[in-house]
Amino acid sequence: MDLRHLRAFVAVAEEGTFMKAARRLHISQPPLSKQVRQLERELGTTLFLRRHDGVELTRDGARLLERAQTALTAFRDFEELTMFLSSRPRPLRVGIGWGLWEAVERIRAHHTTRFPDARISAEDVCSERRPGEEWRIDVAVVRRVDEALYESEPLFEEHFVALLAATHPLASRKSVALAELASEPLLMYDRYLGPSVYDKTLALCRAAGIHPRIVGGQPPPYAQGAMMLVASREGYYLGIASRFTQTHRASGVAVVTLDEPDARLDVRIAWRKGDTSRAVREFVRSAQAVFPSNAQAARSGAA
Repeated sequence: MDLRHLRAFVAVAEEGTFMKAARRLHISQPPLSKQVRQLERELGTTLFLRRHDGVELTRDGARLLERAQTALTAFRDFEELTMFLSSRPRPLRVGIGWGLWEAVERIRAHHTTRFPDARISAEDVCSERRPGEEWRIDVAVVRRVDEALYESEPLFEEHFVALLAATHPLASRKSVALAELASEPLLMYDRYLGPSVYDKTLALCRAAGIHPRIVGGQPPPYAQGAMMLVASREGYYLGIASRFTQTHRASGVAVVTLDEPDARLDVRIAWRKGDTSRAVREFVRSAQAVFPSNAQAARSGAA
């Protein structure tokens, strides 16, 4: 037994399906299933009842879950303590929402000109956190912020776009309204993969007074599988775009600006409330320098 087995067991138990657990651990399902089977053989018990729509913990599995979660938490705490005791300062942990690497890289590049010895690590925070769970990061560039736990400020705006097949009659348009797409299937992914974009997509549909035929459970719009669906005219996605966001552009896919009121989202830099560490303060200052606030931009324009 090693940490891989415990991580696999806890991920499947918390996500409820092997597919979602594999996504969370960034591995494919076969090795994940193998790790769980290895753990069951070593323990001499069955941990999950496999069903067509997911898994259910057995009595033994439920008894072991809390202990496994505690063990993983203790190991993470041990890792952090060893980093703290190291002669080198631990890296600043930066969380990155999906598609926002370009924005973070601009901040990192500027920050390292100010602090050449700064150490920075990155963590993917694309998926939604569970209730009461905090990001294990110092600062994040994201679209949605829990205001009870984090302070934040806006960096820039993203605008919604429609992802259409290049052969679609509206593909050559500069903009498109939702009413013009009302009769077509709207491809949607699981909400936990991008809750802010998911919720805003549904809000825009409600505001436009349309009730699209939603095809759920699809890959997120930045995935290659999504490009295949769009190019094959299986439906359309609503995505987001800016100068600093991972592009949706691909062969066979047209990206058309969505012409709807308030079809935008703020990208924000966030940090824990009460965190006064110099490393966090300086990284936030670097972000402010790279992406001046609206007020600063207005003053610069007036000057």
